[in-house]
Amino acid sequence: MLVLNEAQALVVESLLTKMLINETYSVSELEEAISWFQRETDRISCPFEQVWSKNLAQEIVRALRSQG
Repeated sequence: MLVLNEAQALVVESLLTKMLINETYSVSELEEAISWFQRETDRISCPFEQVWSKNLAQEIVRALRSQG
């Protein structure tokens, strides 16, 4: 099982947020994050908390509303 540490989880959070709201992001960070998920035998468990999920959802809604 692959468990992301806090720094890795923050990178993934940042990348997903930027992708969802069409902001620019670093290709090198994306490549690094992809490498964490390419281990064939690992299952993925990220230490995201419920608060993070709620904050991400609110940020996405805010961004979508500002575009419309």
